[in-house]
Amino acid sequence: MTTPVLDPLVQEAYEKLQEIQQKVDEFFDKVNSVLSWVPFFLQYLIEPIRAGIEALNAKLREFWDRANQLMEQPGSPSRLDEVAEQWTNEVATAVGEVAGTVSPDKLRTNVEWVGRAAEAYRTTVPAQIDGLNGVKGLAEQMRTSLNLLANSVENFWLAIGIAFTTFIVGAVGAIIAAATVVGIPAAVAALATAVGVSIGLIAAAIMALKSHLNTIEIQQNAITQKVTDLGTTWAASDVGTMADASVADGDASDWRVNR
Repeated sequence: MTTPVLDPLVQEAYEKLQEIQQKVDEFFDKVNSVLSWVPFFLQYLIEPIRAGIEALNAKLREFWDRANQLMEQPGSPSRLDEVAEQWTNEVATAVGEVAGTVSPDKLRTNVEWVGRAAEAYRTTVPAQIDGLNGVKGLAEQMRTSLNLLANSVENFWLAIGIAFTTFIVGAVGAIIAAATVVGIPAAVAALATAVGVSIGLIAAAIMALKSHLNTIEIQQNAITQKVTDLGTTWAASDVGTMADASVADGDASDWRVNR
């Protein structure tokens, strides 16, 4: 199976998670080592330490549940920016070029032909240009919306990186404090606090992302509605009039050379 290529910020967060796991393992190894022999006069600390570690493990389970969910569907700001660029290059620019080629001043039809069909054609062209420019505008709006979404996801992973770094810093301090039996209760409390702060930062980042996603969703719905409206309002050409070029059906052709 091919390992997916992660965006730099997501990769950085993934590496921080690995470091977190290493620090947690190191912390418990240190605690277990110190508790392997406890002097008689410090035995009273064992029960509070056990209670603290139980509470710590509960917080750690909550942290890993949240962190693993994030890593399962990390998103890709770079891919969103790439698709946004495609909307510009493959839709907006291409349609804009087409609109430029069908403008009345670029068509010889308006110079070389007269008659009902030529007039119908002449009046149809501006409406078609408006429709094409409408498509171009929608493509540009889609590009902007996707760029904003990419920025939101990027900011989210920046915030997650801060949350993970907070955890690591707290874990390092807890490992140092756990060097003695007397220091273990404070070390456990310090690590539990760091985990709790990290969880809070993750929750805040998720809420901020959801809030911005709601805004993006409103934009996307508006664009979808504009696409629907464009499909219903785009002026249809008077094909019947423009198609009558015959001179053998008893009436004059609707296309006549402009002499």
